[in-house]
Amino acid sequence: MSPTRVASYALSGTIAALGVAAPASAGSEAVRDPSHDVLSGEYFSDVPPSRAEPARRLGDIVRTRVTLGTDLVVTMKFRSLDAGGAEQEYDWSIATSEADFPWYGVLSVPQGRTDKHFFLADPEANQPHCGTADLDRRGLTVTLTIPAVCLGNPRWVRIANGAMYAIEGQRAYYDDARRDAGVRHGWKYGPRVKAD
Repeated sequence: MSPTRVASYALSGTIAALGVAAPASAGSEAVRDPSHDVLSGEYFSDVPPSRAEPARRLGDIVRTRVTLGTDLVVTMKFRSLDAGGAEQEYDWSIATSEADFPWYGVLSVPQGRTDKHFFLADPEANQPHCGTADLDRRGLTVTLTIPAVCLGNPRWVRIANGAMYAIEGQRAYYDDARRDAGVRHGWKYGPRVKAD
């Protein structure tokens, strides 16, 4: 499945989920995602993945932590971040109190390579250069950091995030950070995290 298709899944789910109010939490969110809940689907398909892949470790999210202060920091912890021969993609949709539509970030690692590309788009599809995404293979984490001022100093944020990896011409593997063994068109949003 192409990164563009994954992005369209994330954006369509993002827009649908924004209309649902969520309870607020103060300053941070910590959520556990069950391990062994990776799903796979055909590499080039618009059908969401449905085959359970409990033995797959790469890209299996086990925990997400969100904090909002002077920076928005979203850290995903994984069972494995092996650099093996797979295209890897880590995605974030960021709903804020200051915008009608979400921000979108993606960190891509091409198959068979270790170089990374980070893309961040605001709700108007501008590409500000104010955020970073760091992949720490030894620490098994991927961390998104965006200064709050870049996001318009929001009173709150809601985060939807997930991971995808694909083996060219074979299968694509997905994990939604907030769904146990489920992937839909768009990652599931967490509750509002208020600025501290």
